[in-house]
Amino acid sequence: MNKANQKPKSPPSVTAADFPPAVRVFWDTAPEQFKVASVLTAIDCYCALATRLRAMYVYDPLEPHAMLIQLLVLGEPGSGKSFTRPIVKQLMRPLKLKDLEQKRIEQAYADLKKTASKNKQLPEEPITCTRNLQTITRAKLVKRADMFIRKYGEPLAFFFFNEELATMTESNKRAFADLNTMDRLAYDLGAEFGSDTLSDASYNADVDIIYCSLFCGTDNALAEYINKRAIEGGNCTRKVLTRIDDDVLGEDAPIFRQQTAEERKTVSDTVNMLMEETYTEEDTLQPVHMVNMEWINATVRRWCAGQREIVIKTGSRAHNCFYKRSSVSAWRMATLLYHLWGEKEEAQKKVIRFYRFMAQYILDGLLNQWGKEYDQMHKHDDDDSTPKVCLFDQMPQRFSRDQLNEVCAKQGLSPGRTFLSKWRKARLIHQPNPSEEIYEKTY
Repeated sequence: MNKANQKPKSPPSVTAADFPPAVRVFWDTAPEQFKVASVLTAIDCYCALATRLRAMYVYDPLEPHAMLIQLLVLGEPGSGKSFTRPIVKQLMRPLKLKDLEQKRIEQAYADLKKTASKNKQLPEEPITCTRNLQTITRAKLVKRADMFIRKYGEPLAFFFFNEELATMTESNKRAFADLNTMDRLAYDLGAEFGSDTLSDASYNADVDIIYCSLFCGTDNALAEYINKRAIEGGNCTRKVLTRIDDDVLGEDAPIFRQQTAEERKTVSDTVNMLMEETYTEEDTLQPVHMVNMEWINATVRRWCAGQREIVIKTGSRAHNCFYKRSSVSAWRMATLLYHLWGEKEEAQKKVIRFYRFMAQYILDGLLNQWGKEYDQMHKHDDDDSTPKVCLFDQMPQRFSRDQLNEVCAKQGLSPGRTFLSKWRKARLIHQPNPSEEIYEKTY
């Protein structure tokens, strides 16, 4: 069958059966418009708990990846963003209890400093490790990250949760600007942040700060958080966006089904398993667990190759940038799901379906939110506009160079030779007669 006559493939999709039981709970109990957002919230929490998991990404064979996800839940005021709170409370409860013990130790030492006489020698400050954050200054975050190294010798992932993104951007703009810088480094294991100041009130160290984050907000709050500098610097590419306010005008308030006792036990057992895979009974760290993900490499390559073909057809720099990290974030989530499936071979097809769905979901979200702005920021003199629709698809099966130049001129694009070179290199077109400037699509 001629490829030109084939029907376009349907966009990838997932069903409840594609999720391991501890994730499926959140799909099954959520109303339709909240299913994907609920699953992403749960996966984000699980990734933070699974801080000892590592895997090798096919395009990054030299350094292992940790399961680090930065999720943004977007919706209008009153759209139901608070659904994230009970999920976070349920999944992060054991870790929060552990943090509470550490904070009591900190408070006891602080009280001792207040009451001790000036001549009395104080004991050394205790090394405490807390991982749940809401909003924090740069110095405090550096200190908490350094405590992991001092106590365990290795970094651990923080979990950054804030129900109102606006409170972070409004309450302390200077501190938040520092955190915005660290956002880029926190996405990758091994990217150290250095702090060296003259202030005695600050905390100086070179640390590997890594975290999973979950922020809820409106479009206005998002515009303050991911501003022009953050878009240009690549902060936006590290985000996973999920919207819950599509088609909600006039809709009744969403109602989540309560979990059954069996579902609560499934979630609790999984959370306890991830905690036990992180800490020993003596409060030391468990060894790093490498998840073998070689079996998904071919799928990742195929999906990325398909995106590169679209980039060549459209000339979109945003698409060229966004698809790469969309794949990484989706692959990290897929790795987490595979681990929750028990790393069994029979689960691989389900994980592959999830990867394909999530990679496209993340990419579409990034392009819809920031694609046009990113393209405008990165336009070049020889390519000063991005096609609104795919240039390649606008051309007939057989076309001349003059026809291509005419279409390019109408859209304000660079001359057609730029696209002809890329299309020939990608084998999207061929020239039947070298003496004529007539080209044919290869499918």
